[in-house]
Amino acid sequence: MTEKPAIVLRHGGSPDPAVLREVCAGAEEEGVPTRVEQVREADVLALAHAAALDSPLETGIGIDGAGGVVVHHASLPPEAPVHRVEAGSPRPDLRTAGRTAARIVKVLPLS
Repeated sequence: MTEKPAIVLRHGGSPDPAVLREVCAGAEEEGVPTRVEQVREADVLALAHAAALDSPLETGIGIDGAGGVVVHHASLPPEAPVHRVEAGSPRPDLRTAGRTAARIVKVLPLS
């Protein structure tokens, strides 16, 4: 059985479940599923870029243990993510990160 295409969301450590929930909800509001994976890597930029490379949709999200979020696309250099949300940001910003990832997949304007 093959998995459905999804945005890969990787996190290292134990991010706040509310952060994971809000980011995933943002993508799902746009109709794009996410696949959540826990890995050992803790650098949010590296998490996001690796997730994008492994995603069949070429879009990845990284979340660090503090709650920082990065959205990345496989075609971009590792140091040049599409979107960042700092740890401790409000819930709407977290949902925006998920929506941004989904809009990249759907080739829609990001604003």
